[in-house]
Amino acid sequence: MRLDRRTIDFNKEILVGEIGALVGAVLLGFVAYFIHRNPNIVSVLTLIGSVVGGSVSWWIARIDDEKRRNEFSIRKLGRDISLYTPVAILIALLISYPTVFFVTHAISMRIRFDFLGSLAGELSGFILFLAFMNGYRYILKHFFHRIL
Repeated sequence: MRLDRRTIDFNKEILVGEIGALVGAVLLGFVAYFIHRNPNIVSVLTLIGSVVGGSVSWWIARIDDEKRRNEFSIRKLGRDISLYTPVAILIALLISYPTVFFVTHAISMRIRFDFLGSLAGELSGFILFLAFMNGYRYILKHFFHRIL
């Protein structure tokens, strides 16, 4: 796959979304921990923070890139969301999240410093998510002739 400006912007948007997801997860998880220390509530709110933080960050990065190219429209943004969101959710649920869990678990079973396991799991899941999203974009672009 050729690295043109749109490909770089696409990957930057995913990276910004991941950063937003991390920030959202940490912030909402931190707040939830101080309000209510129930692990179930903290876990659910951490996940919600991750989804909201990632989505909002991706939208902001996408809108910024589209405005910079003078191609922004609500219709185009809606089309992009409808094309990417269902696939991103499937990739996250079927590939990324299980990878995070199993890599973190495998490393944590062998060493006692859980931060390394969590970091390795998160990075592994993100790398797979990025690779699969780029594969999906490639399929859209080359087989369905969708310019994204």
